[in-house]
Amino acid sequence: MIAEIKGKISQTGYNLNDRLEDNLTGNVFGAMRYIPFNLALRNILAKGVYPPGIGELILGIKTEYWGDKVQFWPYDREGEIDVLVDFDDAIIGIEVKYLSGLSSDDDVVAEKLMDNEAEKSCNQLARESRIIAKKGAGKTKILLFIADSDFCCNVYEDVTERGIIEDPVGFGYLSWQSVLSQMQLLALDNPFYQIILDDVISLLIKKGFESFTNMYVTLDADIAPEGYYDFGAYDSCALSFETDILIEGGVYYEFS
Repeated sequence: MIAEIKGKISQTGYNLNDRLEDNLTGNVFGAMRYIPFNLALRNILAKGVYPPGIGELILGIKTEYWGDKVQFWPYDREGEIDVLVDFDDAIIGIEVKYLSGLSSDDDVVAEKLMDNEAEKSCNQLARESRIIAKKGAGKTKILLFIADSDFCCNVYEDVTERGIIEDPVGFGYLSWQSVLSQMQLLALDNPFYQIILDDVISLLIKKGFESFTNMYVTLDADIAPEGYYDFGAYDSCALSFETDILIEGGVYYEFS
């Protein structure tokens, strides 16, 4: 509905399909704005975002009603941020990707000087960080990138390594998988709010964002991190918890 109101869907509906990114944005954040920020979206973003420092900034936002503080695809000469939430003491821009990549990019690294003027990157997230820096004077400034797990992690690493996010905008990312898992952990006392949340959860599951989260092993013994465990008759089956690999947040590991 939000995407249609904002003209992101044609009147004939020819571009309305299950791959439409703007429709997903409008459906998720358009629905979530009917739930007080401090009851749902604040925790979803704060607990699912990487790096954790960005989550701490989000937890500091105490707003309840925020329906009048959110804008969808507001125009700026630098571009259109999908969702812009302008709180009294903080501003959050959210760029959403579903099945597409960034709309623009280049090879700019940090700020190269050309003819005594700083070269500005045309990277979509770099441009949006400049929008937030301009609009959020005197406020905490945050840019969030939401996409599929592998893609958002790779984009985050590339953008941060190149140093093209406008200072002092805090930049973090969430995968759609983590957004869904954080939603599933919520239990709202208000039944009307819970219905809204359940609908968004169902939508994200239908979009294919449900992921493996736990492996439950029941043993009558404590699991020691340095030990090996033999499961009965399956002599060839053992779990080793030893590794010389440094485990870092924000990335994934495959052990074969």
